[in-house]
Amino acid sequence: MPNVADIRRRIKGVKSTGKITRAMEMVSAAKVRRAMQSATALRPYAEEALSVLRQVRLAFPGNNHPLLETREMNRRIILLVSGNRGLAGTFYAQLFRKLRAYFSDLSGETVFVTVGKKSDAQAKRMGKDVLASFPDVLAMPTAESVRPIAKLLLDEFRSGRTDRIEVVYTNFFSMLRQEPVIRTILPISSEESEAEFEVTGRKPEEGKYAIEPGPDAVLESMVPRLLEAEIYHAILESNASQEAARMMAMRSATDAAKEMTESLTLAYNQLRQSKITQEIAELSAGKTALEG
Repeated sequence: MPNVADIRRRIKGVKSTGKITRAMEMVSAAKVRRAMQSATALRPYAEEALSVLRQVRLAFPGNNHPLLETREMNRRIILLVSGNRGLAGTFYAQLFRKLRAYFSDLSGETVFVTVGKKSDAQAKRMGKDVLASFPDVLAMPTAESVRPIAKLLLDEFRSGRTDRIEVVYTNFFSMLRQEPVIRTILPISSEESEAEFEVTGRKPEEGKYAIEPGPDAVLESMVPRLLEAEIYHAILESNASQEAARMMAMRSATDAAKEMTESLTLAYNQLRQSKITQEIAELSAGKTALEG
C-alpha cells in the first residue's frame, strides 16, 4: 500500500508532466496556425494549376503523351510524407495503416521516396527500398526546397525506370479531422487531381482553349511546376495535420494529468487524514491508560 511520501512524489511527477504537455500543446497551437495558413493559401493556386492542366489534356485525344500514358505496372515509386517527431496522437497510425492496407493489393516492385524520418523508418520496417530521403524539407518547406524531389520523380518516370508515382500523405480538413490520402501524380490523371480538392466544392470548367506554342510544349513546361506545387501542397497539408494531431494529443495528455493529480490528491488527503486519526486515537488510548 502506498504511503504519504510515495503519493506526494507521484503528485509532483504528474504535475511536472502536465506542465510539459501543456507547453507542448501551446507550441503546437502556434505551429498549427502557421501550417494551416500556408496550406490554405496554396490551395487556390493548386486548383488553378490543375484546372489549366485539365484543359491542356483536352488537346490530347487519349493518352498519346509520355507524361499521360498508362503503362504496364512493373515498378512504382511511393512518395511518403509524414514527419520527423513523435507524440502526434493517431497521426502516424492512421497514415501507416492506410498505407499497409493499400499494399495488400499491390503488384510489382515498389520503392519509396520519403519525406520525414518516420516515413523512412516505416518504409524500412515494411522491407522496402528507399530511393531517396528528404527529412530536412519539413522544417521549413518552400517551393524551392521541394524542387529536387520533383526533379527526381520526373526523371525516374521519363527514363522509364518507373511506371507510376504515387504520393501518400495526410490531408487537413479541420482540427479534429485529418485523413490519409493516396493519389497518383504520374502519369497525370485529371480525375484524381480534381478529387484532391473536393473539399472546396469547386470543379474546373469545361471549355476549349487555343494553346500556344502547342500542347506538347505547354505540357513539358507546366508539368515540372505542377509537380512541385503538388508535392509542396502535400507537405503543407501533412504538416498542418501533424501539428493539429499533436496539439489535440497534448491537450488530452494535459487533461489526463490534471485528472490524475486530482485523484492522487484525494487519495493523499484521505491517507493523511486516516493517519492523523489513527495517531489521535493512539494518543487518546495512551492518555486513558495513564489516567487509569
